[in-house]
Amino acid sequence: MGLKRRAFLQQASLTLAALGMSEAGLLRLSDRYSRVLAAPTTRKLALLVGINQYPDSMFHRTATRSSALAGCVTDVELQRELLIHRFGFSDRDILTLSDRQATRQAIESAFLEHLTEQARPGDVVVFHFSGYGSRVQLGGAAEALQSSLVPVDGVLSSDDAEGVVNDLLEETLLLLLRSLATDRVTTILDTSYLYPGSSLQGNLRLRARPKPKLGKPGPEELAFQDQLLSRIQASREQVGVQRRSRQIPGVVLAAASLDELASSTIPGSAQESAFETQWGGFSAGLLTYALTQYLWSAAPAPTIQVSFNRATASVAQWVGKEQPTLMGLQSRSQALLTYYTAPSDRLGAQGIVISVDEDSRSGQLWLGGLFNPGLEAYGLNSVLSVVSLPNNTDLAATSSNIESNAIAGISETANASETAITTQPLQVQIYARNGLTAKARISTVGEAAASLKLQVGQLLQETIRVIPRHLNLAIALDPTLERIERVDATSAFSASPYITVVTAGEQPADTLLGRVSEAVRPTTVATATAEVATTEASSSRSNESSVTPRSYGLFSASRELIPNSLGEGGEAVKSAIQRLLPHLKTRLAAKFLRLTANEASSHLGVKAALELVTPEPAILLTRSTLRANGTPSGSRVTPTPPTELGVPTLPMGSQIRYQVSNYSDRPIYFVAVSLDSSGSLIALYSSQATTPTEGSETKSSLKQEAIAPGETLSVPQVKNSLQWIVRGPAGFAETHLIFSDAPFTQTLAVLEAAMRPMGEVQRLGAPANPLEIAEAIWQDLHQASAVPTQTLSIPTDMWALDVRHWATLSFLYQVVEKPNKQL
Repeated sequence: MGLKRRAFLQQASLTLAALGMSEAGLLRLSDRYSRVLAAPTTRKLALLVGINQYPDSMFHRTATRSSALAGCVTDVELQRELLIHRFGFSDRDILTLSDRQATRQAIESAFLEHLTEQARPGDVVVFHFSGYGSRVQLGGAAEALQSSLVPVDGVLSSDDAEGVVNDLLEETLLLLLRSLATDRVTTILDTSYLYPGSSLQGNLRLRARPKPKLGKPGPEELAFQDQLLSRIQASREQVGVQRRSRQIPGVVLAAASLDELASSTIPGSAQESAFETQWGGFSAGLLTYALTQYLWSAAPAPTIQVSFNRATASVAQWVGKEQPTLMGLQSRSQALLTYYTAPSDRLGAQGIVISVDEDSRSGQLWLGGLFNPGLEAYGLNSVLSVVSLPNNTDLAATSSNIESNAIAGISETANASETAITTQPLQVQIYARNGLTAKARISTVGEAAASLKLQVGQLLQETIRVIPRHLNLAIALDPTLERIERVDATSAFSASPYITVVTAGEQPADTLLGRVSEAVRPTTVATATAEVATTEASSSRSNESSVTPRSYGLFSASRELIPNSLGEGGEAVKSAIQRLLPHLKTRLAAKFLRLTANEASSHLGVKAALELVTPEPAILLTRSTLRANGTPSGSRVTPTPPTELGVPTLPMGSQIRYQVSNYSDRPIYFVAVSLDSSGSLIALYSSQATTPTEGSETKSSLKQEAIAPGETLSVPQVKNSLQWIVRGPAGFAETHLIFSDAPFTQTLAVLEAAMRPMGEVQRLGAPANPLEIAEAIWQDLHQASAVPTQTLSIPTDMWALDVRHWATLSFLYQVVEKPNKQL
């Protein structure tokens, strides 16, 4: 390395002295540094594959442009930036194959040369694939079907071999994984295998090869399998047993289960599909985006179980459909860290500086860790802070960071230490954004501001969130609607100033307008889905529409019917839209509430737990702010369960409550708002009797819910007779606990006008003005934050929230008719 122990001690002494480290601590650091130099280094290798641009021969003759993928290369970028900047992978050890590069032979050769030939026992390996998946027929029996990954050259021309596909088989992937010298391997498969007849499902694009006919594997693929079998000294029979029993090395995170081939359910159902969709200026796979977004800000080091469950919950909240799968020989390990390694920083981030302009005062940011669906609405002038070591960082952790930097060069350590002891934070303000990237300039002011500079690789944390006061609800028109229906719907929606109509599959959408024919009208509307839209069926659909009455309703992005939104058969589309306007206002209110979520960035010290009271007491989920100073205090703080469910299921009639704790140094006020499975907004409120004056009567008014520092409160309160009972119908429900260090004055005023407080009680009610309540919550948080909007040039038509003054902890659960295991 060229850096001896004496030189290291001499050159590090000034830096360590600045951090307050003693000579004894310096000697201990030196010993640790020597051991690091002598110990074998664990290498971290990754192969990332993403394919958007498949050739035209890949598509069925009737397939449209809706079949083409757009988010697979973005998935690769999401993984690459995360692995380098959060998990310490070297960019030299990450190999990416995208579009035309990703042939079958190139993928298999890259796996052998980049992963198998280089990985040693104990090394960390990541393999990621985003693109089409499919099924391959290996014989006449049903069990001969096998999943496959479709490379860019996945279909051979009919001149070469009719019915033969050039796919990478599931069994080949298993053999490649077994060829590794390490078992610390993570495989991410953001792909699907069953094609139901249409790639566009609601507002989502399916990642399954758009050809219904099954093919046979090519001879080159089978020959390559023979080579791998010889390499690992195994027989086809042995590997076949391992494949069918899912004995896959390491951990596999799959957007669609490989076991779907044996399923008897309808192809394309929730358990069998992997999707991508449009976000705010980019497209990405649901699983990849949910996973990488969580891992950017996760702290402390997240386990694979927690990471998977959090990603699953995000997917369910976004679209209410996709069901990722976790499998592999090590998937049941509760303590196993994601990617088998701890993040390189302990604090987490929302983004990173990826390039800097000449003056080092402005640059380009990568925002892969910002909350979603908030990125679409994330306003210009939002502020982020460069991550620096907090005042309470322990010296052992600091020593470890310095030790790592010392291996690369003592000058880097000095620079890092100088940044760590900077008293004035370095903040940047966004002035342009395109998808996941943004342009920003330094916004810090003061005497020392002129010396502050941006550097490539600096981590960024959210500081001030700027959101437009006037947001619209984006509605996609289901492709099953006839042209005249789409014209009438667009015309009817144009009269509503808060609604924007978008093209399904091409733009982000909050909900979908679709229809169900009376012939297939469900008896339980909560489980209904809109008609399957296929290009091949367009003519028959037109004929059917003239003789079969239709009902219009609202659907999720994945075409799951929103309860209580379906109308009577035969109504006109314009009449249906008028009927649905109250539902749409509630959906917009829910959008505003979700945009307050900041568990990963809030500095307000709060914690909450969702508890099942009956039929069997249990702690289901816990949420807490990650960056607040201090730790939960007080004997009544709810303990964190050893594991958490992705999306817990609650039977109708269950009783729940929340335990909320304040571990900050000031009183915390809160409101509890829920969107139940029926699509109604429910608010919890408390009444209090006012002392009458002379000649007046006793009146009731709403009171602020507050928690003293170090205290824990039950919601609803145990002493109150109110019970929070889970009502039907079946579906998803979400609760947002919104905290602030200032009272919710306007929110209570709006609630009081709608709910008529009575006596000294707590109540749960469905106010008739959900949108006004959501806007009042934002206004209260805006006032509590007291952001200097003029100094930051934030327009008056924007809300600006400071992460030091508010926190929103969100909970999602599924309501079922009877007890069931978690998702």
